[in-house]
Amino acid sequence: MKKLISVILTMLLIFTFAACGGGSGGNGGGGSARSDQPKTGVDAIDVIGEDGIDWNHMSMEELYEKAKQEGGVVKIYATTTDANTAKKKIARDYPDVEWEFVQCDTDEVKGMIERDYDSGKIYADVLLVKDSSGEIYTDLVQYDIVKVYYPAVICEHISDDLLQYGLPLYSTFNPWFYNTRDFPDGVPIKSWWDIVQGYNPDTKSYVDANGNNTQYWHIYTKGIKAPSYAALWAQLIEDSDALFAQYKEQYGEDLVITYTDKLQNSNFKSLPENNAGVELFWRFSQMKSYELSDGDAVVTAVNESVNGPTLGLCSASKLDNRDMGMDIAWVTGLSPYTAQDAAAYVYVVSECDNPAGARLYINYILGGEDGQSGCYTTFDKLGHWSVRDDVVYTESGIEYEKVGLKAPDFEKIFEYYTSVGSYWDLWSSWSK
Repeated sequence: MKKLISVILTMLLIFTFAACGGGSGGNGGGGSARSDQPKTGVDAIDVIGEDGIDWNHMSMEELYEKAKQEGGVVKIYATTTDANTAKKKIARDYPDVEWEFVQCDTDEVKGMIERDYDSGKIYADVLLVKDSSGEIYTDLVQYDIVKVYYPAVICEHISDDLLQYGLPLYSTFNPWFYNTRDFPDGVPIKSWWDIVQGYNPDTKSYVDANGNNTQYWHIYTKGIKAPSYAALWAQLIEDSDALFAQYKEQYGEDLVITYTDKLQNSNFKSLPENNAGVELFWRFSQMKSYELSDGDAVVTAVNESVNGPTLGLCSASKLDNRDMGMDIAWVTGLSPYTAQDAAAYVYVVSECDNPAGARLYINYILGGEDGQSGCYTTFDKLGHWSVRDDVVYTESGIEYEKVGLKAPDFEKIFEYYTSVGSYWDLWSSWSK
């Protein structure tokens, strides 16, 4: 099965990585790519499909005519109900095609697509899902279980770095939240190192030699092991050099690495030595923190801040709790960056019954050739940013450039993020 093959491939990459001596310093090493993996990024825009059809350069009207000939029901697997709103709109504008929306859970949809593929009974035509960790790219795109569709006229308006791993629909992120009542002058931290304020390098903890608690922030988060949060830490590990430099700039001295004797690397988990991102993660794991079941609970804890200065990590959309009177705001403008650009991506399911209908839907939700010939603004809401340079979302809450997001490096994230989860279990248990 493809899923089993993917697991085996990942293990082989780990063995290769260890054998080659990778994983030290800021670069973190890497594994070899499959030689036959489907092409992605801007170089794929002019690639003709294996069916001999130049899908990427077809107009919406051409796609509509082919979709009518297909005669089936275009089935949309999506993790957001906004995709259902879009389905209703496209049914109005393209009435000679039938459309069906299937609500999917983010944690389960990948497995649903894999099971369909393994059974040979393909149900979905479109997949719309976030891919913060690179799992969709690594396990579905690279094995051609889903296809990246690059409509040329739309891609002209999307940054090349956001096209590297698929076709993004909109940008979003998972920010830290702070209490505006406690910090009325704005964001109270300027870098990731401020989050671990109070760490004592001598005791390797938040207790000094006299037994005093030195932790400054009270921390509430969603589960750190969840892909979207583990992926953020994995990206920080990859960006070790930037974190080393930020520490030196902020404190005027070199960062002291204190986690080396805490590593317990194996074939199943591995983090590099002498890495500023791992040092940051180690210090964070030793903080007293609270993992809560949902983002609403996280921002509620930030709003209450009953024990003193409080930070909370969850999805950007939870800022809408301000409408219920909560004194909360996003942390933005962190150095070296605030968070990963956790874009939602949209794909065509391989061997689906309605390849033209699937591509028509994707064109439509991205606004078509001019950004207006569809329903791209359906996804315009708090914490979402347009990926098109000719369409500006008005409900985002702040300008994209002021947030400070970084396009993901899925090859590196996928290499590290499972180890992040394993080390979180190990290291955080020592702080309790």
